[in-house]
Amino acid sequence: MIYEERYTMTTLQSGTRDYLKLTRERVFPAVRTAGGEPMLLLTGMIGDCGNAALQVCRYPDTATWQAAQRHMTVPGREALVDTEEVRLLRSVASRPKVIIPPEDRRPVYSYRKLFINPTDLPAFVEDSEKGVWPLYEAADCRVFGLFTTLSGTNPLELVLMTGYKGAWHWEETRFAGGKPADVDPKLWEQGRGLGASRNQLGVRGSWVRLWRAHDVN
Repeated sequence: MIYEERYTMTTLQSGTRDYLKLTRERVFPAVRTAGGEPMLLLTGMIGDCGNAALQVCRYPDTATWQAAQRHMTVPGREALVDTEEVRLLRSVASRPKVIIPPEDRRPVYSYRKLFINPTDLPAFVEDSEKGVWPLYEAADCRVFGLFTTLSGTNPLELVLMTGYKGAWHWEETRFAGGKPADVDPKLWEQGRGLGASRNQLGVRGSWVRLWRAHDVN
C-alpha cells in the first residue's frame, strides 16, 4: 500500500468550503472508481492557515495512484487551488488499520513530523506500538498512522497522525498533571517507560500542527 499526502492552499479562505464540497462530490468518488481510498480530509486549525487543506488517500500500488491523477483536473477545481504539493508515503507500523471503524474517527488530528536515525526505526515503532499508543488510546485518542517517505533519507522523516476530540484534548493528553484517574496504573507505567525509551533514541527534530477533520463521504 502507498499513501498520497496532498497539501493544498485554496485561493481564498472563503473558498475553502467550495473546495471541500467539490473534493467530496467529484474528486473522491473518482478516486474510489480508480481503485483508491480517501481516508482523511483536513483543514488548517493550529499551525496552518484556515485555507490549507490536507488529504490522505490510500492506493494499492503506484500504478493505481498514477491512474487516479487525471481526476485531480475535474472542472472547477483549478479555480479553487492556489498552490499544491503532493508526495507519496508508506506505512511503517500497524496503523493505519485495514478498515477504519467509524468510532475511530475524531474531529481534530495532530500532524507530527519527526526526524530520527534510520537505524532507530524498528525500536521507535516497537516502543510506540507496545507502550505509547496504548496509553494514548486509553485516554480516548486514536492513532491514525505512522508513515515515512518512499525514498530513504538520513535523518529519516516520520509522520505521525493522531485523532483527538478537540484541541483541549490534545493539550490534556500531554499529561502535565500526571496520570489521569481513569487510566490503568500498569498501562501508565508501561506507556511512560517506553515513551522515555523512545525519546532516548535521539529524535533529531520534531514539530506538530493541529487540523480540523471533515467527512470524506
